[in-house]
Amino acid sequence: MYANYYTKEVMFILIREFQSPDEEMKKIVLKVVKQCVSTEGVEAEYIRSDILPEFFKNFWVRRMALDRRNYRQLVETTVEISNKAGVKDIVGRIVEDLKDESEPYRRMVMETIEKVVTNMGSSDIDARLEELLIDGILYAFQEQTSDDANVMLNGFGAVVNSLGQRVKPYLPQICGTIKWRLNNKSAKVRQQAADLISRVAVVMKQCQEEQLMGHLGVVLYEYLGEEYPEVLGSILGALKAIVNVIGMTKMTPPIKDLLPRLTPILKNRHEKVQENCIDLVGRIADRGAEFVPCQGVDEDLF
Repeated sequence: MYANYYTKEVMFILIREFQSPDEEMKKIVLKVVKQCVSTEGVEAEYIRSDILPEFFKNFWVRRMALDRRNYRQLVETTVEISNKAGVKDIVGRIVEDLKDESEPYRRMVMETIEKVVTNMGSSDIDARLEELLIDGILYAFQEQTSDDANVMLNGFGAVVNSLGQRVKPYLPQICGTIKWRLNNKSAKVRQQAADLISRVAVVMKQCQEEQLMGHLGVVLYEYLGEEYPEVLGSILGALKAIVNVIGMTKMTPPIKDLLPRLTPILKNRHEKVQENCIDLVGRIADRGAEFVPCQGVDEDLF
């Protein structure tokens, strides 16, 4: 009760300082807001009505994404607010910014959404917000140009895994994007597309999209001639993820065709390629030995 009273007294000053042009003051204000909203006794309704409108108006602006310290503090404070206010109130306010023209800002939005849905799940996300969210993450994923691909990958993976079976209607579109990007001339884009398959394979299984997974397996099989080792390693990782969830009997291409293509790759000296290739061959040996004809286990394997 006391915490609630004093927070409201302090918040009057804090909200006034939201508009401060001083960068140091912004960081301090964000830290204090984070402490206040995490205090027991501070009600969610008060946060929604009195803090959120001014907070988003003053802090969720493009220039905050350009200063690394501000960026970190803003993400942490927003995640803390979501613990009280809920996922819908936070994600609903920033979801359309996934299509903002500033890439650093889109990245900050994606990282915040990733942390919020990982923390709180997505049960209070309604159908309309779900559509906007999938549309936004697809756009942000496709439009990125920076080398820091992990933020977008992690965000995409977190959202899809959190929504689970609700992603089923969007899977053909997601897989279409992945296939198109696997054919991109940029090695980084191809690698990222393969990495995304690894992140969403489990959800595709939950949605019973085995046919779609089998199709992706055939597409990945065709790309085993990839010249860039980093990309090849990711392609092998994606194949491994599909084999894990679809099983040996339903895998396409069949294991008897896949293994002979893997054996020459074992000679590749790149660490990531070796690790994923050996792991994939090991899984085939462990779970699908009966699908491998005798001539498939030739001297290349050793």
